[in-house]
Amino acid sequence: MIKRAAGMLAISAVLCGAVAALTPAPAPQDNGSAPEEQLPAELVPTADTVAFETAEPAVGIAREIGLKDILIPASDYGQIFPYAAEIVGWKEDGSAVYRYALADEAGELITNPVYTKAQRLVCEDSFVWLLTDAEGLVSCAARDGSWMIGAVSGSITAEDGYIFVQQADSPDTEVYNSSGKLLHDVAGSMVSCSDGIIVSRKTTDTSDIWHIYDADTISELTSLTAYQIGAFSEGYASMQISENQWAIVDEKGVITPFSNAAWMDDVCDGYVLVEDTEGKFGVIDVSGKEAVAFDYINGSHCSDDYPLYQLWKSADECIVISANKGQRLKLPENLSGQPLVGLPNSYFSYTDAENGCTVIFDDLKSISLEDRAIFYQQKNSLIAIQGDSYQIFDLDDGKISSLISYQYVVPEQPAALSDTVFTIADTETGLQGIGNIHGKMVIKPEYDSISSVGDTYYMAVQDGWSGIVDSRGRWIVRTQLSGVK
Repeated sequence: MIKRAAGMLAISAVLCGAVAALTPAPAPQDNGSAPEEQLPAELVPTADTVAFETAEPAVGIAREIGLKDILIPASDYGQIFPYAAEIVGWKEDGSAVYRYALADEAGELITNPVYTKAQRLVCEDSFVWLLTDAEGLVSCAARDGSWMIGAVSGSITAEDGYIFVQQADSPDTEVYNSSGKLLHDVAGSMVSCSDGIIVSRKTTDTSDIWHIYDADTISELTSLTAYQIGAFSEGYASMQISENQWAIVDEKGVITPFSNAAWMDDVCDGYVLVEDTEGKFGVIDVSGKEAVAFDYINGSHCSDDYPLYQLWKSADECIVISANKGQRLKLPENLSGQPLVGLPNSYFSYTDAENGCTVIFDDLKSISLEDRAIFYQQKNSLIAIQGDSYQIFDLDDGKISSLISYQYVVPEQPAALSDTVFTIADTETGLQGIGNIHGKMVIKPEYDSISSVGDTYYMAVQDGWSGIVDSRGRWIVRTQLSGVK
């Protein structure tokens, strides 16, 4: 079995991606964004117009410089936290529409409630804050508030340790490092950033021009006209030259056509899954040489880190092969063609066709879960969600916890891989608390909503109060919300 890198993102039943609890709201969870059409708040007695005002904080103090309508970067914050500071309306489902303010870990208030969204944006193994104001302008701030990018009209994303800013009035993309330093622009819109290579696309009246950059220096290596170019791996990427022509391209723009391809997957470690013009699947290397024969009716890449491919002879017969070693993976006896989901540390999962439960296996053991599961990764563990319960699978020792009878609250944005906590909910009351990857309850489910904002601090709403609590449930910042139903 080929060993995989542990630093993967979250995995679902059909694809992989990272996640963690972020912007809170009363159940059902709210991401803080205002809907297209807001309903007025309902009070007793009902009023046609309601002035929403926030009471003076019971806990939390204003800084000497006073509250601002924008974050003023400072090195002495320690950490900054967004919290729901006002209710400005209600959605049709009865959940609140919030405005968010910022505070630091000392409980000092930094800004007025001016943000409609406050989201965590993963950057390398940590995160930054993505803040959206009422005018739709977006800012990106360090988790300690020491720097800020924006506010801009456009979008801000992060990938492979870089931050990309696409301003609405500019055709090009600004590239920043994870410390908020502007490095350079790239032409057009960023499409991918992987393995030290940035690919961007600039559309003209006649074609799409694809630009390839060295991510370290932001120096352009080459530009090409193409339908599409995939993410780079080990200096190579798949490329669709025209509607019926595919190829491999290197970072210098050298093209190796493959005449029989009808479709190509992204390159992984020098290999790529290909469907030929007769509808058969196989694998080639980046020189165009056949690595796995085109004898299969379907295929998928079942690893984020290595060239491992699941290929089907028939609907009920498949193999998993390592393209670079030519070795076949030993599969469980009851696997009759079910698609595999690649998990970190050389594990895979599939759904047992006989009983409908999820099975985790590697080359040494196989573990059946209680039910069909969806996976999310946090640090060295997988959270296996099964309806209103979950189990925790330790990727290091291969052991799984007993079933925990709380609902895992599916987060809305990715988490840093260092996160060890997540939001849980009591299935009877709907109240939320915090659990951790060791199967322990950090904070009992006593809150309308609660979610991690980094380390041992949580954004919480409880009985008309909102703010930040620590891992002991003590309020660091607490504001009374008016207009609460």
